[in-house]
Amino acid sequence: MRKNIVAGLACMLLALPACNGGSGDTDTDNTPGTTDNNTTANDTTTAPTTTDTGGIVCEPPPAGGVGGVMSEFGAPCTADDECVAILGEGGVCLTDILELYDLPCGYCSKLCELPPNTAYVPDDAICGQGVTCIGADMYFEGCVVECTDNADCPREGYECRIMPTIGQPNDPKFCLMKDEFMR
Repeated sequence: MRKNIVAGLACMLLALPACNGGSGDTDTDNTPGTTDNNTTANDTTTAPTTTDTGGIVCEPPPAGGVGGVMSEFGAPCTADDECVAILGEGGVCLTDILELYDLPCGYCSKLCELPPNTAYVPDDAICGQGVTCIGADMYFEGCVVECTDNADCPREGYECRIMPTIGQPNDPKFCLMKDEFMR
């Protein structure tokens, strides 16, 4: 049992070719300027991908962002480095919340810390001026921008709403995933 755990960790940490579940053979095409999918090194186009939930097509954000209040916090992403480029140090790409809600095509944010028994803190020090830290202390806490209506949330799969489950009727609204993305 311990041997299997150690082998599994080695595969994850070292990304050994033999851990791909196959024979351990690797691609030996060493042609300069190519990658495994035969695109050139200078090819900057990214093909749209479909998420596992809702069939939403995920595409790179257009130049200038997605509009509304989701141009920075809430921008689509596939990796943390994309969010660092948009939000600066501490940017993360969230794909779900507590494995309960999927975040279609990713959601750029920063992780923040709420005081006990507090669901949101406007103008949070980690998030920045005009950005709110929301969540449940010690479970999930992330930075989002308030919205007033669905027009502020132009990304497919998102709407302007109070926080699901823990939100109260008079709480501010944020661009968050629709209920259909609850697992």
